[in-house]
Amino acid sequence: MANLYLTHKCNRGCPFCFARKVLKESGKINETLSLKEIENLINHYDGQFKNFGLLGGEPFLYPELVEVIKLLKSRGITSTVFTSATNPMPEGLAQLDPIECKLAFVVNVGLRDTYNDRQFQNLEAFFNTFHQAASLSYTIFDLSTSPTFLFDLIDKYNLSRIIRTGIALPIYKGGNQYIPIDDYKKAGDYFIKCADEAASRGIIMNMDCGFIACMFSTSQIGHLIKLGGHVGFVCGAAIDIGPELKAWNCFPLFQLGKVNAMDYNTMEDLNCALIHKVDETLGESCGVLPECGSCDLKKRKRCDGGCRSFSSIDI
Repeated sequence: MANLYLTHKCNRGCPFCFARKVLKESGKINETLSLKEIENLINHYDGQFKNFGLLGGEPFLYPELVEVIKLLKSRGITSTVFTSATNPMPEGLAQLDPIECKLAFVVNVGLRDTYNDRQFQNLEAFFNTFHQAASLSYTIFDLSTSPTFLFDLIDKYNLSRIIRTGIALPIYKGGNQYIPIDDYKKAGDYFIKCADEAASRGIIMNMDCGFIACMFSTSQIGHLIKLGGHVGFVCGAAIDIGPELKAWNCFPLFQLGKVNAMDYNTMEDLNCALIHKVDETLGESCGVLPECGSCDLKKRKRCDGGCRSFSSIDI
């Protein structure tokens, strides 16, 4: 799946935000990706897109969100909107049928005390409208807190019972807050505890970005598999395409992989170009820990050894 980075605008200001460097280093790049640029992209890669993630920034602050969803639908492309849902829904969004429009939402949720009253009211209004098409996303950041609040939201609004879970990762060369490598085993224990509590309520926590195998013991990995969630330690970064159709590998590595998406004829060629951009700077990935170099799981490509953005951080 490729992602369309629609706008720099965001009202949340999460301390672990991966996209922050995009905002700071956007330079003369336009603030938003235009509808015309999206149409040109689809035409250029005719038939190669099956689905798009729509992200930012905050997609609800993008003035043509509904028009983009309708455009993608007309081309047979599925839309997944990544949002905090803390802003009022854009005009016309509530009238869309998620099934007809092939539309889903992934809602990036923090803990209750990260919302002011108006933001939380907007979140609740969104869940009341789109609960059947919404799932939650949670970023592990503060190991002293419990995500019980997320489980309560799922029960209250009858949301998807699968939570997309990532770890707060560093932006290349810094600029945000993240879980340091020294705390990864603690983060692993934290994830086990959260996954157990979720399972007790019929909810699954799936692994997304940032996990490495040695965060967990062998028995812990087996336990997670038994709970039924996705267990994986391989990077599955999608291509991000933003204003002026500039493309990059992923947010943490934004500075290393900007190319013009229109310079390539296939998504495979674009992906190879982005990988080459990163490899030019970072070289061959050997993992974030000294033992990654001799790790059998790393050699067998069952674990990537952590996000390559750590290569620019003093760990």
